[in-house]
Amino acid sequence: MVNHCPLFFLLLLLSYVLYLVIGAFIFSLLEQPYEKQLRENVEDLWNKFLEKHPCLSEELLDDFLRKALLAKSFGVSVLRNVSGFEVKWDFVSSLFFTGTTLTTIGYGHPFPISLSGKIFCLFYSIIGIPFTLCILSIAARNLLFLLRDKPIHVLHLKCNFARKKLEWIHAGILVSLLSLLFFFIPAIIFNIVEDNWGYIDALYFCFISLSTIGLGDYVPGEQSGQSMPALYKILVICYLLFGMIAVFLVVEILKSLLNCNQFSNLFFFGCDNSRRAEEIDRVPPYDSELPFVPKHEETTRRRVPHSVSPTDKSYGTINQTFS
Repeated sequence: MVNHCPLFFLLLLLSYVLYLVIGAFIFSLLEQPYEKQLRENVEDLWNKFLEKHPCLSEELLDDFLRKALLAKSFGVSVLRNVSGFEVKWDFVSSLFFTGTTLTTIGYGHPFPISLSGKIFCLFYSIIGIPFTLCILSIAARNLLFLLRDKPIHVLHLKCNFARKKLEWIHAGILVSLLSLLFFFIPAIIFNIVEDNWGYIDALYFCFISLSTIGLGDYVPGEQSGQSMPALYKILVICYLLFGMIAVFLVVEILKSLLNCNQFSNLFFFGCDNSRRAEEIDRVPPYDSELPFVPKHEETTRRRVPHSVSPTDKSYGTINQTFS
């Protein structure tokens, strides 16, 4: 029998490459005009500033801006005000960094500057990331049992609905509630707290964060003048952790509904062997696991007609005439 799994796997790779190419083309088409316009605005601002200050050397201004932008990339603001000199590595900010790093969100703001900090981050993440993902996965599976398996089992016993239909209805309701609780309602809160975020920006932040993409273009708690910034960042960390548990829960629900394991077997090189192993696992137990019955006794019993009286013939016992 020909194994088609390598062919399916090659088609899967080609489909993914095509998906990447299409995405790159659309992003380039959408973002390039805005980038061009922004470059023109910066160039115009640069020329106007030099015209108003002819005594200022262009080389010195370029060197100053380069150093200022480098410091800004390290999370240090160059603005000459009180908020500009806020400490970026206090305990709460460091807690926010560890939370976003171990959940693999990684906004990139801030990030370790010192060599010792980078080395510690390396070893800390090697242990911490699997530990965090393991906890999130276990929490999601426990919630899956409490929020899906038990309610569906109770409804299946009390109602006359098919179990598969109940699973789809329950999944639709549960996914809608989780989306409301961890995407749409938090987006309203972020829209209120963050002054320069629109609702779409806040919804975009929620999705980018909980999907662990973490582009870092929107980072909460970085505006100056926010009330109780430490408490706000701690609440954001809690939101991210519980939100990722909700995402894990949704993924488990969709996997069980769509039978992803059967679909993924199409692309494994050893899929035929795995199917045979599954069929073997479904075979009833061997005779050796049943109560012992002699082979000759079993076959002779099958051959005895129901009409024959036990007094005429006796199988599986010693003949009385030899006693």
